Amino acid sequence: RPTGAFYAFPDVSATFAKLGVTDASGFAQIALERAHVAVVPGNAFGQSTHIRLSFATSDAVIDAGLERLNQMLSE
Repeated sequence: RPTGAFYAFPDVSATFAKLGVTDASGFAQIALERAHVAVVPGNAFGQSTHIRLSFATSDAVIDAGLERLNQMLSE
């Protein structure tokens, strides 16, 4: 049985202008403040245009977080 986590590493740079940010760190701050979703900026991995999402939780929690991110980006 695996003991690690699963991650996605999407490019979110297309949202920067709309959110008024210049990199993934800014995106992460907005996501936390507006959607109450914690993401890891890709800056830590050498990709300032990406964020890291962890999928090491229940489907219900993942669905809720993605829905909140979707609502934030739809505003």
